[in-house]
Amino acid sequence: MPNLLAFEPAQFLGFVIILGRISGLIVSAPVLGDRTIPVQVKAGFAFILSLIFYPIVAAPQVGSDPNIVSVVLITISEVGVGLLIGFSARLLFTGIAMAGEVIGFQMGIGIANVFDPATSAQGAVVAQFVSILAMLMWLAVGAHHTFIRALAESFTLIPIGTPWSFAGWEVLDNAAASMFVLALKLVAPVLLLLFFVYVALGLISRAVPQIQVFFVSFPLTVGLGLLTLAFALPAFMSLVHDGFSTLDHDIPYFMRRLSGN
Repeated sequence: MPNLLAFEPAQFLGFVIILGRISGLIVSAPVLGDRTIPVQVKAGFAFILSLIFYPIVAAPQVGSDPNIVSVVLITISEVGVGLLIGFSARLLFTGIAMAGEVIGFQMGIGIANVFDPATSAQGAVVAQFVSILAMLMWLAVGAHHTFIRALAESFTLIPIGTPWSFAGWEVLDNAAASMFVLALKLVAPVLLLLFFVYVALGLISRAVPQIQVFFVSFPLTVGLGLLTLAFALPAFMSLVHDGFSTLDHDIPYFMRRLSGN
């Protein structure tokens, strides 16, 4: 591990540039970048990783008399690269949380919100539940190790100072579209069942107006929704697992396209 006290000014600036990319990835990465993790922990983790990676990656050559403006611009660019790599995977968690929001709304408990420490906002109870399950699956499949490998590969696939390519934005756009597809797959069982329940309740309301459908529908939709979610949970987690398993291919592909390869 390098000794920072023995660094020359040019070497220290190169270390800061590497630290910028690693910090950007940790801030935007799922689980690692959640607000529930103290800032000091994330900063220390980024610093330690930078010390580990500095001797084994191609450190940027800033020269003996570096231009501070160019160094700042490169550092900002490297922070952006790390943010984009982490954001490309965070889209999966966004799709999962979106599915939970839709399920809760369709069940009629969308108003039952709790504080979400990860986003510092109010979130539906069902969305919180499925997000926690996704975090556990994330750790179970070792997806956090995927990010460490992706971080090591990023310095080869996207050398420091490489300009971004528009092809990378196209891949990110496709990942955002896949987020909606994943959310639709996750919500499909509950959404389909409740659709038929609402149709049946509508027909009953027309046939027998004396029945107070509103009071009947609330416990019925909540109960059937929870029951369906429980039975569909294995398929739900299987889809989440498949989404996380594709990160080994998707993240390196995104980095190659972002570098123009």
